[in-house]
Amino acid sequence: MDDIITALPKVSVQPFLNHLNSIEETINFTVELESNGELSFLDTTVKHNSNGTLSTTVFRKKTHTDKYLSFASHHPIAHKIAVIKTLFCRANSICGSDQDRNIERAHIRSALKMNGYPSRVISNAMRARPASSSKVMMKPKATVVLPYIKNVSECIKRILLPLDIRTCFKTHTTLRQLLVHPKDPIPVESQTGVIYQVSCGTCHISYIGQTGRTITHRLKEHKQALTSPYHFSAVAEHAMKESHVIDWKSGKVIDICHQLYLVVIWSHGTLKLKGAKSTEMKDCCLKFMVA
Repeated sequence: MDDIITALPKVSVQPFLNHLNSIEETINFTVELESNGELSFLDTTVKHNSNGTLSTTVFRKKTHTDKYLSFASHHPIAHKIAVIKTLFCRANSICGSDQDRNIERAHIRSALKMNGYPSRVISNAMRARPASSSKVMMKPKATVVLPYIKNVSECIKRILLPLDIRTCFKTHTTLRQLLVHPKDPIPVESQTGVIYQVSCGTCHISYIGQTGRTITHRLKEHKQALTSPYHFSAVAEHAMKESHVIDWKSGKVIDICHQLYLVVIWSHGTLKLKGAKSTEMKDCCLKFMVA
């Protein structure tokens, strides 16, 4: 049970509270009365004006520090723009008068500048863009989720956009990953659903693949493909075609990935993209031949 706001005559407040607490003994209600004609409810301050009307403004706790996502932080610019739009949208929705709205906007501008947001970025984010009635939201052919790397992720998004592939970014390191360790870590060599890399011992080409099994199991299959026609392996194909020797000791896990979003093959600068039809993990669904 969260906060509830209601209007009652003063003489009825205590009897109504006693009635609520008598219904279920395990649930205890408390009451907060207005002070100086004001009452806070969630993120809203309700003001009881002298003429009997009510007005609303944005509520902040006394411990509020106006700390938001820093503009200098390693996050996509879309996340920072969303912070600006969310704060101004809340001000427009909650503030009931133009005067309160202007005061709240000035406070938001000051807080954002304190967090490193340039005035130009704030002004551009505030401009309302009319929605296009002719634009129809179509479901993308595929979705790829990538760790965010500044100046690199934006380029990848621009490349995939004309191909009707939606690009989502996630933070590479979170506080939960750093602080929360309820179980003993599993060695990466024993983990399933991994992206791994193995290098050629003769040339400078590396193979990056994805498998739903352990890297040890998958590398064993790559080795078997050198002598068995029943196992397909791009690594073995490269070794036999070029008469090269694969450095099997160089095999290592570079990331953990339990879902399949996209099939990408990159060989000597040629990029080919294929939309994945299911999220079921398969072997070698993500391949890079990197020179």
